[in-house]
Amino acid sequence: MGMKAFSRIVIAGTSSGVGKTTLALAIMAALTRRGLGVQGFKVGPDFIDPGYYEMVTGRPGRNLDIWMTGRETVRDCFEKAAIQADISIVEGVMGFYDGKDGLVEGSTADVAKTIQAPVLLAIDCAKMGGSAGAMALGFRVYDEAAGIQGFLLNNVGSDRHEKMVKSAVEAATGLPVVGVIRRNAGVKLPERHLGLITQVEMGPPDDYIDALVELAESYIDLKLLLEIAGSAPYPVATAKPNSMAKTTDNMRADVRIGVALDKAFSFYYHDNFDMLREAGAELVFFSPLEDKRLPEGVDGLYLGGGYPEVHAAELAANLSMAADIKQAVEDGMAVYAECGGLIYLADEVIDFDGNRYHMSGALPVSCKMKSRATLGYREVIAAADSIIAEKGSLLRGHEFHYSEITECAKVLEHAYEVGGTEHEGFVYNNTLASYIHLHFAGYPRVVERFLASCRASSRRIGSI
Repeated sequence: MGMKAFSRIVIAGTSSGVGKTTLALAIMAALTRRGLGVQGFKVGPDFIDPGYYEMVTGRPGRNLDIWMTGRETVRDCFEKAAIQADISIVEGVMGFYDGKDGLVEGSTADVAKTIQAPVLLAIDCAKMGGSAGAMALGFRVYDEAAGIQGFLLNNVGSDRHEKMVKSAVEAATGLPVVGVIRRNAGVKLPERHLGLITQVEMGPPDDYIDALVELAESYIDLKLLLEIAGSAPYPVATAKPNSMAKTTDNMRADVRIGVALDKAFSFYYHDNFDMLREAGAELVFFSPLEDKRLPEGVDGLYLGGGYPEVHAAELAANLSMAADIKQAVEDGMAVYAECGGLIYLADEVIDFDGNRYHMSGALPVSCKMKSRATLGYREVIAAADSIIAEKGSLLRGHEFHYSEITECAKVLEHAYEVGGTEHEGFVYNNTLASYIHLHFAGYPRVVERFLASCRASSRRIGSI
């Protein structure tokens, strides 16, 4: 099937909970099954949905976050990945116009305009008839430049209900209804305390993918969707496709970074991996759950987020890996840990049931799970020089976790100042551990400094 380069479409919603994720996944799965190369993107900082995109498309899901990285960087990240696919499917976040602090900045509409992508708006029609037309029209005219070009009507109960809402929406807006999804057609995603269960925990997804494909093929006009996606303009802002699609195969990596990746640690921005490789790093993936020792010859460690508390018993039982991690921190290896990585570096974690599990003990802190989430974007100032930032540097990131630091056995240097009064994270030796997740595309200097730190610590450790 011939596709126009940079075909792309945004699947947005009137609010959270209207079925965006299932609809986006169903479209990705069906188009992949038809033989297209599909690239999935998520608006905002979410890690879990992009994992599902990879499960159904075979390509790593990516994030587009204007607040953390800026508009130009979002455009660059989008185009660099989109040029290598036949079509890009972008799933929105919250309601179409919902950005940071209730403003439009960073919203799905903002991203759609930034990448000049047509939009299909999903409306949950479960408790409405003709009012669906008013809602559709309101969203379309609120910002005509945001590019709504069709609608997906979800949770429709009967033939009569379908006729009612479809005709109301099309008459009000003059735009097509591209899909009408029946109420019992939903494909349920398993849930967990941070939202959805990560795709790496789910095992063989064949039945699930079949159900998604059937949903899209039965209820969505994919031919029309492809036509709308193909109507998007070719980007003008970026370099030529050849330079965007450049690979790093012929670049010689001069630093090896061990990256924790398994069921307990899977929250990473794939752009971060790309940037580390492009700057000269070889990434060596390892499992703190399964592997007995750290990979040989690594110059630094990157411990991402995930669910270490869910797998705490297994992590606690892997004594040799925990000892290697602690030794690496003590030896002054460059270690960057985010959220779940921070928990793993701690002395212990206390789970939701009050069970205590010993972690690696690399940092003299205790973590405890709590019932309410800490979440949101964070603007932080580096409170100390570290392996990723100079003191005084301003960084934007986000946090989303159900754990908290309950005690610290000795005074550690803080990594960040937040809001002028609070402190967050720790700097110890050449380790930075924090709850803040960073998207490196917004801060290329973080990559340069981290790799320089890895090279320097490698020489120092090697000369001991």
